[in-house]
Amino acid sequence: MNKEITPWNPCQRAIARVLNPLPAPKRCPDCGAKVEIVNHTAIYGKAYSEWPWAYRCTATWKCDSRVGMHPQTNIPLGALANRETRAARMQAKDAFNPLWQSKRMTRSEAYAWLAKQLSIAKVESCHIGWFDVKTCQRVVKVCRAYKPI
Repeated sequence: MNKEITPWNPCQRAIARVLNPLPAPKRCPDCGAKVEIVNHTAIYGKAYSEWPWAYRCTATWKCDSRVGMHPQTNIPLGALANRETRAARMQAKDAFNPLWQSKRMTRSEAYAWLAKQLSIAKVESCHIGWFDVKTCQRVVKVCRAYKPI
């Protein structure tokens, strides 16, 4: 029997590949409303990837918080985020990604460096998708100040 892979019937191999899974959000951290699973079409009007699923606050008129899912799983890519937090995370990624994409260091080395800069004790806890606005602003600041040896 070949069941379709959905967030309600995720791929167990895909789940096993996620190194530091976050639990599925139940309540919105911004407004306290319930969280639901939605297809990208409910957010963007069309699917934007091969895995078009996300968690979204049911009170979208209040905070518009949402987060995507790891492909073929129901594991969130990060913490639920409102518009301001999503924008801050994009800015943080734009500042951070060139550190490893330029081959100055590996992605793992870049996250280890970032964790040290932010005084995050465990590199496993250093994920831009988990950060709030203030931490994202710190990411931008330390990445812009980075000078290779």
